[in-house]
Amino acid sequence: MEFKNPSTRILLLCWLALMILTVGTMLSGRVTSETALSSGLIISLGIITWFKSMLILRYYLNLRTASRGWNRAFNSYLFVVLGIVTLIFLLGK
Repeated sequence: MEFKNPSTRILLLCWLALMILTVGTMLSGRVTSETALSSGLIISLGIITWFKSMLILRYYLNLRTASRGWNRAFNSYLFVVLGIVTLIFLLGK
Protein backbone atom coordinates (compact mmCIF):
# COMPACT_ATOMS: atom_id res chain seq x y z
CA MET A 1 0.00 0.00 0.00
CA GLU A 2 1.40 3.35 -1.04
CA PHE A 3 0.62 6.14 1.41
CA LYS A 4 0.23 9.54 -0.20
CA ASN A 5 -1.30 12.58 1.45
CA PRO A 6 -3.69 14.64 -0.69
CA SER A 7 -2.42 18.05 -1.73
CA THR A 8 -3.75 21.26 -0.23
CA ARG A 9 -5.39 22.08 -3.57
CA ILE A 10 -7.26 18.77 -3.60
CA LEU A 11 -8.42 19.27 -0.02
CA LEU A 12 -9.64 22.79 -0.79
CA LEU A 13 -11.54 21.57 -3.87
CA CYS A 14 -13.04 18.79 -1.75
CA TRP A 15 -14.06 21.35 0.87
CA LEU A 16 -15.67 23.51 -1.83
CA ALA A 17 -17.58 20.49 -3.16
CA LEU A 18 -18.73 19.69 0.38
CA MET A 19 -20.02 23.26 0.82
CA ILE A 20 -21.90 23.09 -2.49
CA LEU A 21 -23.38 19.73 -1.52
CA THR A 22 -24.38 21.20 1.85
CA VAL A 23 -26.35 23.91 0.05
CA GLY A 24 -27.91 21.14 -2.05
CA THR A 25 -28.87 19.33 1.15
CA MET A 26 -30.46 22.49 2.52
CA LEU A 27 -32.46 23.02 -0.66
CA SER A 28 -33.54 19.38 -0.94
CA GLY A 29 -34.42 19.24 2.74
CA ARG A 30 -36.38 22.47 2.54
CA VAL A 31 -34.93 23.73 5.80
CA THR A 32 -37.07 26.87 5.85
CA SER A 33 -40.36 25.13 5.07
CA GLU A 34 -42.67 23.27 7.39
CA THR A 35 -44.15 21.04 4.68
CA ALA A 36 -43.44 17.32 4.45
CA LEU A 37 -40.77 16.16 2.02
CA SER A 38 -41.73 14.25 -1.10
CA SER A 39 -40.23 10.86 -1.88
CA GLY A 40 -37.98 12.38 -4.54
CA LEU A 41 -36.54 14.89 -2.10
CA ILE A 42 -35.88 12.18 0.48
CA ILE A 43 -34.07 10.09 -2.12
CA SER A 44 -32.04 13.13 -3.25
CA LEU A 45 -31.04 13.76 0.37
CA GLY A 46 -29.77 10.17 0.60
CA ILE A 47 -27.77 10.52 -2.62
CA ILE A 48 -26.25 13.86 -1.60
CA THR A 49 -25.35 12.41 1.81
CA TRP A 50 -23.67 9.45 0.11
CA PHE A 51 -21.55 11.77 -2.07
CA LYS A 52 -20.57 13.90 0.91
CA SER A 53 -19.64 10.84 2.95
CA MET A 54 -17.53 9.45 0.12
CA LEU A 55 -15.64 12.74 -0.25
CA ILE A 56 -14.86 12.77 3.46
CA LEU A 57 -13.81 9.10 3.49
CA ARG A 58 -11.72 9.29 0.33
CA TYR A 59 -9.90 12.57 0.85
CA TYR A 60 -9.99 13.65 4.49
CA LEU A 61 -9.61 10.13 5.89
CA ASN A 62 -7.43 9.18 2.88
CA LEU A 63 -9.31 5.96 2.13
CA ARG A 64 -8.39 6.31 -1.53
CA THR A 65 -4.93 4.94 -0.68
CA ALA A 66 -6.39 1.84 0.98
CA SER A 67 -6.76 -1.45 -0.82
CA ARG A 68 -9.63 -2.11 -3.19
CA GLY A 69 -11.22 -4.43 -0.62
CA TRP A 70 -11.40 -1.72 2.03
CA ASN A 71 -12.85 0.73 -0.49
CA ARG A 72 -15.54 -1.73 -1.51
CA ALA A 73 -16.31 -2.56 2.11
CA PHE A 74 -16.76 1.09 3.08
CA ASN A 75 -18.78 1.83 -0.07
CA SER A 76 -21.06 -1.13 0.59
CA TYR A 77 -21.48 -0.35 4.28
CA LEU A 78 -22.28 3.29 3.56
CA PHE A 79 -24.71 2.35 0.79
CA VAL A 80 -26.55 -0.12 3.04
CA VAL A 81 -26.77 2.23 6.04
CA LEU A 82 -27.96 5.19 3.96
CA GLY A 83 -30.34 2.91 2.07
CA ILE A 84 -31.89 1.70 5.32
CA VAL A 85 -32.23 5.25 6.68
CA THR A 86 -33.80 6.45 3.42
CA LEU A 87 -36.14 3.47 3.37
CA ILE A 88 -37.24 4.15 6.96
CA PHE A 89 -38.03 7.76 6.03
CA LEU A 90 -39.96 6.66 2.94
CA LEU A 91 -41.97 4.08 4.90
CA GLY A 92 -42.75 6.60 7.63
CA LYS A 93 -44.00 9.14 5.13
